[in-house]
Amino acid sequence: MSTTSGVATRAIKALAILTLVVGTIVLCGATVLFVMLSGDVGYDKPVTAAGWLEEIAEAASARSSASAILSVTLIVVCAIIAIAAWRRSVDWLAAGLVCGVLLSGSLVLVAWGDDNVDRLTEMAASAIGNTAAILPPGGTTPAPDPLTVTQARDEITRMLHATIEASTPPLRTPEDVPVTVHQTPVSAVPCGEVGSRLTVDLAFRTGDNAASATRILAAWDRAGYLPDRAMQQDIRYSTELPIERMSIRDSTSVDGMLHLRLETACAVEATR
Repeated sequence: MSTTSGVATRAIKALAILTLVVGTIVLCGATVLFVMLSGDVGYDKPVTAAGWLEEIAEAASARSSASAILSVTLIVVCAIIAIAAWRRSVDWLAAGLVCGVLLSGSLVLVAWGDDNVDRLTEMAASAIGNTAAILPPGGTTPAPDPLTVTQARDEITRMLHATIEASTPPLRTPEDVPVTVHQTPVSAVPCGEVGSRLTVDLAFRTGDNAASATRILAAWDRAGYLPDRAMQQDIRYSTELPIERMSIRDSTSVDGMLHLRLETACAVEATR
C-alpha cells in the first residue's frame, strides 16, 4: 500500500511540475504575442487624430497589462523557488528556475522588444499632419469620385515603367522575351456590381534579381505606396491610390525569376 501511495505521490508531483512549466510557456508566448499584435493596425489605419491616439493608448495599455501579469507570475515563481530551496526539493527548484528564466525573458521582450507604442507614435506623427482631428459630421463631405478603368490602367502603366526602370537590365520573361510595358498583359476580373479589378502577373529575370527587387520596392515607396507591416516586407499597398496591392517575390533559387503582381482597386467605366 505504501509503495502504491508513493508512486501516486510522485505522479501527482510530476504532473504539478509539468503543469507549472507548460503553463508558464503558454503564458509567456501568449503575452508576448498579444503585445506584438496590439499595435499592428495593418490595412485598417485610423483616419483621424483621435483614432491614432486611441490606437496608441490601446498599445500602451496592452504593454502595461502584460508587464503586470508577467511580474505577478514571476513573484509567485520566486516564492516557489524559495520554498523549494528551503525544503531542498531539487525537482521543484529546477522547475522554478526554468519558469523564472522564461518569465524574465518575456518581461525583457515586452519592455525592450519591438516597441509598438513608439512605432505607432511615429506613424501618427507622420499621418496627423494631413488628418482631421475627428471625422466630419455625416453628409458634410462629398463622396470621392469612383476610380475609373482608365485611371487604373494609367497607374498600372506608371508603376510598370517605374518597376522596369528600377530593375537591372536585361529584363527577360521565362520565354526569353524582353519585358516592356505595352507587351505586359493586364487582366480584368469583375468586382462589385459593375466594376472591374485590373491585375498584372508577370515573371521575369534581371541582371541582378536581388538588387532589382530592393530597388523596385524603393521605387514603389517613392510613388506613395506603403509597406504592409502585418505581412511580408515585399508587399506595398494603398487605400487612396489606384493600385490597391503590389508584390514582388524573389524566387531566384527556385526558377531564377522575380514574380510581380499588381492589383488595382475596383474600377468602373467612366461616364460620359
